[in-house]
Amino acid sequence: MMAGLMRVALCLPVLAVSCALPHGLLQDEEPSAYGAFLAGRYAGSSRETAESSRFYAEALSHDPGSSLLSERAFYSALLAGQFERADGPARVAGDHPDGLQLAHVYLKGGELAGRIRGPSVELEDPFGPFGAMVSSMLDDWRLVRAGRANEAADRPVTASAGLTGHIMLHRGMILEAAGRMEAADEAYRAAYSGLDMEGFTTIVRGAFFERQGRRDDARRLYETHLNRGAGERDPEVVQALARLEAGRRPPARFTPAQGAARSMFAPAAMLNASAPAEYSALYLRIVQSIDPDFDRNTMLLATVLDRLGLEDDAIAAFDSVNSAPFLEQARVDAAWTLFRRGDQTDALARARSLASGEMAEQPRLLLADIYRLTGHCDDAVALYDAVLAERSAEGRGMDWRHIFYRAVCLQIAGDWTGAEEGFLQALALEPDEARVLNHLGYNWIVLGERVNEGFALVERAAELAPDNGAILDSLGWGHFKLGRYEQAVQWLERAVELSPANATIHWHLGDAYARSGRELEAGFQWQRALDLTSDPREEALLEVRLAHGLEGAPEDIE
Repeated sequence: MMAGLMRVALCLPVLAVSCALPHGLLQDEEPSAYGAFLAGRYAGSSRETAESSRFYAEALSHDPGSSLLSERAFYSALLAGQFERADGPARVAGDHPDGLQLAHVYLKGGELAGRIRGPSVELEDPFGPFGAMVSSMLDDWRLVRAGRANEAADRPVTASAGLTGHIMLHRGMILEAAGRMEAADEAYRAAYSGLDMEGFTTIVRGAFFERQGRRDDARRLYETHLNRGAGERDPEVVQALARLEAGRRPPARFTPAQGAARSMFAPAAMLNASAPAEYSALYLRIVQSIDPDFDRNTMLLATVLDRLGLEDDAIAAFDSVNSAPFLEQARVDAAWTLFRRGDQTDALARARSLASGEMAEQPRLLLADIYRLTGHCDDAVALYDAVLAERSAEGRGMDWRHIFYRAVCLQIAGDWTGAEEGFLQALALEPDEARVLNHLGYNWIVLGERVNEGFALVERAAELAPDNGAILDSLGWGHFKLGRYEQAVQWLERAVELSPANATIHWHLGDAYARSGRELEAGFQWQRALDLTSDPREEALLEVRLAHGLEGAPEDIE
């Protein structure tokens, strides 16, 4: 498979910033073709996938038979999700015996979607077992689409190591399409136990049980998944159980296009953990081209695009989800993506428009995080309280993170008593979590309440996270508060190395230098802190330090 990965990587627009010109496209050729190629490459390196796709298509229009330009045009259009623009280059790149495998697979998927004609020939040398498996899966669904489901069910099955679970899930759907229910049941059971995608396999297998009238088996399957402790609850499984309990009809059997998309989704999702993210994104885009309403795939695709730095594409993918059960999660994830790229105003506006007491747990927690990180702590605490109350009422385990972040909000709001109680609860749940140890210990130190106990907690946090600048700052500041100025300098110097853009650490190091008699170095660190901070109160305190030194300065920033 690695040969195929490398070929893809060399052509992907997001990696093309340093690629040389393809052989055959010379600088003295028609200026419009050359210029379009360069513009496409630049747009790709700038993470502008739609523009990259447009320029590569323009370059290809000047040399429609170029296999290299066809590959670039195909990859860029596919990554951008512009399937109509990808269709033509895919035909040139993939519909011949030595063609591009991904384009070949794309053509088969396009045929199943009813959008384009499939490939007219098979590849002579497909890239490895993964590509061969995916291509074979699509061939099975092409047979089902042609009314030859039994022929698809009788085709020989081979699976390489690590791919058996994917094959068995696919086989279950094919056997069900052929009416071989006992064999389908066995295949679904094997996939459920052998594929590490519990939410997805639960949905596929549970729907099969429902269609067979095995409602109790379906209910047990759904409830088993949802009662697995403190983990995230799959929204599609929640919806399936609600549908079952309401006595509504089970979901219909998959159409060939829907089945093909689900067969491909499992191995494409596996690539997300075992191959370059670009490769996974392209396969997930093919799944999307086959069944654009397969929201589980769209959610993973958006996550992968975000990881590639393609935030606009990720937000567009999240926004394309327009129905339950993933709608709320998609809207919150889009807001979170906006927040992380710096669009805090838009993110907060989206978050506020989503607020609802009926929201599922995970969207509410992400929404609470946006509120917390934008300083709207009252709103965040209300959401954390609601989630914690529901978990308690349902007898589900508490997650230390929810309690911890709620405590952080209470501290910001000035409720130290409530915050301290929360930090202690979080510590009881997760006694070796460095963030909890550091936060509680640091506050005990700076408040002067339980300095020695706080110092012990911070020491333990530093043992657990020795490369965390904020935690080493806490340890250094603990030494400072205990009058151990030389040790404070040593730890704070290390903290500054790890977190050079943190104004508080520079401030603390400046104070430690001053107490050690190193006034010149102290002034440098205070000036550095002043350059880094944007807090008016901190700026005023630092300016006094710079003017009068530590002895004439007001309280520190803690």
